[in-house]
Amino acid sequence: MAAQARPHDHGMSNPVTPPRRGTAAAWTAIGRTHGRHRTLLIATCAALILAAISDAATGYDGPGPFIYPGFAVAVALVRWRFTPLFATAMSVFFLFGGMASPAFVNWLTSPDRVLNFTAGWVQMLSFAGAAVLSVAAVVSARRTVRTSHTHS
Repeated sequence: MAAQARPHDHGMSNPVTPPRRGTAAAWTAIGRTHGRHRTLLIATCAALILAAISDAATGYDGPGPFIYPGFAVAVALVRWRFTPLFATAMSVFFLFGGMASPAFVNWLTSPDRVLNFTAGWVQMLSFAGAAVLSVAAVVSARRTVRTSHTHS
């Protein structure tokens, strides 16, 4: 019978298992999660960063390019299971605000202004994606907790 090496013997971590206690990653929300939940948290953060980039690409001087990454950092770092719902609320708020603004709707319906048209749609799709992904992350976390309690 051959001895099997543990995943941490060579300094490489196994992406399926949660990090060891005492590591710096274990102090972040993403560091403490694994599997589908981690993927959803990372995808939520990526969608919010993409929204910030597309907002900045238009030259709009509002606070969005600072707000969206701030929420991404909160989702990545704060270990409370419901933190991603703040990103959901913020995304829905900005989706509604964009659709309520006649100037922004004009950007979304004027393909002759390529940069504004493309950046506007990328931003709206990023918000929609972040909202869906963040809710899925919370649901995924909830299922993980229930499953671990029922198998104990």
